[in-house]
Amino acid sequence: MHIVYIDASSAILLYKTGLFDLCTQYFYMIMETCVYKEVQVPDHPGANFFLSMVQKNRMKVCSSNPDDLIDINLPESLDLGERQTIVLYCQNACPNQPSFIIIDDAKGAKFCLRGKIPFINALLVPKILWFAGILNKNDYIDKTALVIEIGRYSRTVIEKARALSSSDLAIFIPDET
Repeated sequence: MHIVYIDASSAILLYKTGLFDLCTQYFYMIMETCVYKEVQVPDHPGANFFLSMVQKNRMKVCSSNPDDLIDINLPESLDLGERQTIVLYCQNACPNQPSFIIIDDAKGAKFCLRGKIPFINALLVPKILWFAGILNKNDYIDKTALVIEIGRYSRTVIEKARALSSSDLAIFIPDET
């Protein structure tokens, strides 16, 4: 099973589109402690949902290790949640265990791209689930439209996502269980 490190904006977007719970069935979802605090703001969408995901062991909350110094040169402009998600990934990624980050922050995505850290945004989740045979084509189309409607994606990002093939996304596609 893939290990997925997720930031707050991506998690909330997947929650609002009904995809987060589905993801927990095919991915081992991990949220950094400060990210979890972001999604636990009382009276905000998903706060009780994410608490229940932890209580049901459908998602794990982990802290990055401040004593484990890693030399990744993160930009100061990154928000704490994106920063700690990337740090947690870098501290824990294992070459023989497929893992990646789901991040919707443009600066964080650019850093991952430059650093060759595998990542996707929430917009690609329906496509990946469709390629895995988990969603049918109509559900893929509907969920993608919903992610676009709720999310804040540029036309360029949407077009790039539409153009990606199953071979382009192979490292992110879970084995159907």
